[in-house]
Amino acid sequence: MQYRFSVAIAATLLLSCPASAQVAIDWHNAEAVAREALQRHPALSAIGARIDAAEERTRAAGAYPNPMVMAGVQDQQIDLTRDEMMTMYMVGASQTIPRKGRRDALKHGAQLDVEQLRLQARSLREEIRRDALFAYYDLASADSQATATEQLAAAVDAIVAAARFRYEAGTTIQAEVIRAQLQRSNIEHQLLTIAGRRRIAASRLSAQLGLPVTTEIPRIHLAHSTERLEIASAPVVPDDHPALAAVRNELERREQDIRLARLIAKPDWNLEASYGMRPEQKDMFSVTARIELPLRRKSVIEPQIRAAMAERDAAALRLEDVRRKLLADLGVAYSQHAEANKQLLLHEQVLVPQSKLAFDSSLAAYQSGRDNFESVLATEMEWLRLEVDYYDFLALHIKAITDFEALQRGARGGASAGMNAYGASPSATPASSSMSGEVMR
Repeated sequence: MQYRFSVAIAATLLLSCPASAQVAIDWHNAEAVAREALQRHPALSAIGARIDAAEERTRAAGAYPNPMVMAGVQDQQIDLTRDEMMTMYMVGASQTIPRKGRRDALKHGAQLDVEQLRLQARSLREEIRRDALFAYYDLASADSQATATEQLAAAVDAIVAAARFRYEAGTTIQAEVIRAQLQRSNIEHQLLTIAGRRRIAASRLSAQLGLPVTTEIPRIHLAHSTERLEIASAPVVPDDHPALAAVRNELERREQDIRLARLIAKPDWNLEASYGMRPEQKDMFSVTARIELPLRRKSVIEPQIRAAMAERDAAALRLEDVRRKLLADLGVAYSQHAEANKQLLLHEQVLVPQSKLAFDSSLAAYQSGRDNFESVLATEMEWLRLEVDYYDFLALHIKAITDFEALQRGARGGASAGMNAYGASPSATPASSSMSGEVMR
């Protein structure tokens, strides 16, 4: 009995856990995180349902409408007495017969609607994947900057120790000790700023994955090997791009609208057959054909044709507009990637090593009394700024590649235009710049 009770409790707890918590996510694999975001995103499920609905509508498009049945009495006298020569009991049916051209146009139009949704789904997948990867790389960049800043905090501790030693030896003033301690506090300020950026990126990534914003995401490192990734092709919009295909599909849809508007001049037929019974006389039957007379061409038919043609022309003009916007976004991502490549090469091979060497030299000279405090502080701040900037450019580099690939595979717009060398937003500035100003003061 106790065993069964334990099993029931365990099953209840398992079922009560959210589905998202039951799936382990490999946080150190960007592609695995992006795949998880695609599997969990409700927008893809919604557009999948819309595709299913559109496919069902294709089965009904162009079909014959339901027949009409009728039954009643004709020529019944007002006093309800029956006139054996006139009163007749009748039944009948009528059927509207659409023209084949109209049925074909409706069928083809419904199929184009399905294809339009499928193209939207392709673009949406690329955009969701890109958004998830952007949040991931922002998170990894913040974590890498925090790690580098924590490592450089040890260098600041060495400055504090050297200033305190010189003050105790009577070779410097207490102000240098206080300024060194202030610089150590500025490092903590820098870490708090980076932690804030990390929380924002983590919240965006958790939302993409359908997880609570309080989800604990382990620290991720943006590897230096990321800079070896390259854009493999020139910034050219593929002819089969889903955004272009969607405009072409819309153009074809407008052609079907023109075809349907012109078919108004060739109305559908309606056939009606009825059978009448008069008890004292012979039975009778009737067959009637009806068709609408398209007499009001100028006021009804021609305006609809002109409207459909105008919509087609507008769709044709949008094709080149979409192509140009895609090409511009590809060019932005390509240029961002090229800039980040040059900056990464300069930072890794020249700026960061030189700044570290300058700091080590200044610190050694200060400890031996051969250099002043301002020199040590300036070289330390420059080293920290360049280390932080390196990961900003590394994130810019991989995000430009991600954006470029998303655009070529189907994204309907670029995201690189809102990025600069210091993060995902043009309003963002390097946190170390405020610290540099503090040192200058």
